[in-house]
Amino acid sequence: MSSVSGLLAGAVAAGVLMMLDIGSIGTLVARSTDPLLATATVLAPFVLTGVAAGAAIGLLPYLRKLRR
Repeated sequence: MSSVSGLLAGAVAAGVLMMLDIGSIGTLVARSTDPLLATATVLAPFVLTGVAAGAAIGLLPYLRKLRR
């Protein structure tokens, strides 16, 4: 469940960056010859980082139990 929330957080963060045109990312994606590929290229790092963070946070209680 934590991974899904991380996935959503990463997707929302990338979407906000593109919609608010921070760093001209939205403009670059819109002017691209293949906007779907450009969107996937922007979205992938955010989503993967969100999933990794969500999984790490979700595993914290289990890792503490293993240390004992």
